[in-house]
Amino acid sequence: MKTAQLVDVCSVFFRYYFSKLPAVINDDGWDVSALLATTRWLCKKEFMGASVVVLAFDESLGSGFRHEINPQYKANRALPTEDIIYQLELLKSIGQYLGFVVLASHEFEADDLIASAVAQLPGHTCTIYTRDKDLRQLVTASVSILDFTNEIRWTPTSVLENMAIHPSQVPLYLALVGDASDNIEGVPGVGDKTARVLLQSFEDWPALFGSLQQRDTLALRGGTRIRLSLLDNEARVQQNLSLTELRRDASVNLQVEPFSHENWLILNALLEHLGLKSPLKKSMQLVSGYLP
Repeated sequence: MKTAQLVDVCSVFFRYYFSKLPAVINDDGWDVSALLATTRWLCKKEFMGASVVVLAFDESLGSGFRHEINPQYKANRALPTEDIIYQLELLKSIGQYLGFVVLASHEFEADDLIASAVAQLPGHTCTIYTRDKDLRQLVTASVSILDFTNEIRWTPTSVLENMAIHPSQVPLYLALVGDASDNIEGVPGVGDKTARVLLQSFEDWPALFGSLQQRDTLALRGGTRIRLSLLDNEARVQQNLSLTELRRDASVNLQVEPFSHENWLILNALLEHLGLKSPLKKSMQLVSGYLP
């Protein structure tokens, strides 16, 4: 079975960026400590030995299709600063020279790029590295999520056991309860517990809304009030679903030149210029062992 490793790379980068690492100032005068830590993290045996490694970057903040649907989407997030942009641009180059697929888009988010990449990888066992709960909707028998901060792996069984819903229901769950991190407002009166109870009885929104229209009583506390709130907020749920459901039709090219001796020389020259070669010595020794 072929293996594919797909990384929500900005999630990894920002974990290091906000962890107050000791500053590493390169020859250009930039603190590249988060870049250094992320690069070291990427130099894994499981990545170098994988059939394909995808690094998905977020570059659609303020410009993606979801902002056209709702201008307030992620309006609570600050735009990246110059030092963040500087490090992420270099990280893309490093990823390419390592022989990884690098994906970025001004229309689609990293989550959509990962979803679209998975759709192109039938026959692969896929591992997605992220902390983002949105991506749990992609979990199947052949696709799992690894939370890289605690090594917890999300499978169809663990999603059901921990969230009391199926992976395919994650978008509707978020549409009902809202998502503060993405500035998505949920349905008034529908919280975590209520949403889970509803999704245990109804597979999707058409089934739930169809029952509400038939004046069926919801078998839960405050059922009448919740039914009226859901009916009154049909448009909000529909819009929220267009925000929480991942797109799988982004144009992604998974063809990449394999890691080669030429790539190795260019990568070393780049790291030398950045003043990073020495701190990454052990990681680069591991990488060099995979030269053809």
